[in-house]
Amino acid sequence: MIKSNNLKLPYGLISISREINTLILISIISVIIVMWADFNISFDQLTEVEAFLSKYVGIAWPFFIVTATFIFWAIGAYIVEVFISTQKRNWSLITKMLDWAAEACPYVGLLTTFFTFLNALLVYSKAGPGTPETQAAFIGQFSIAFGSSISGGILALFAFTLKALIVSGER
Repeated sequence: MIKSNNLKLPYGLISISREINTLILISIISVIIVMWADFNISFDQLTEVEAFLSKYVGIAWPFFIVTATFIFWAIGAYIVEVFISTQKRNWSLITKMLDWAAEACPYVGLLTTFFTFLNALLVYSKAGPGTPETQAAFIGQFSIAFGSSISGGILALFAFTLKALIVSGER
């Protein structure tokens, strides 16, 4: 952003430049993460990611992806606010959404856990004990249960911590 003592930009232009800076920053961080993880962004690779998320996080993976995307954007916005932007952002709605994410993510993970435990019991009761297929399906449902609980807890921790940073920075 161009800074000059005699040049005053309208608030709308300042907020647009702040959002552009945020998008550039999270794009750079995303590219670094993709390069570090040696991850190919292709349709086949994205299909594998979707299968992985379905296998280990369960039916709640779209909710967790949307929440993680918002938290990732909020982290970028906070970094821009602290290091780049001269105009302060109104964080009230963002902190409310982060508070909601900190509360909702563990519960969504827990509901997914209960749903997968129910599926595990249904699979077990339908096929009967003693068959390897039943045991594999039963254990597979437990991996989804643990994966969804872990995902919800990690996202809640990020949202809670980021909200605390924002609120302490506003003081």
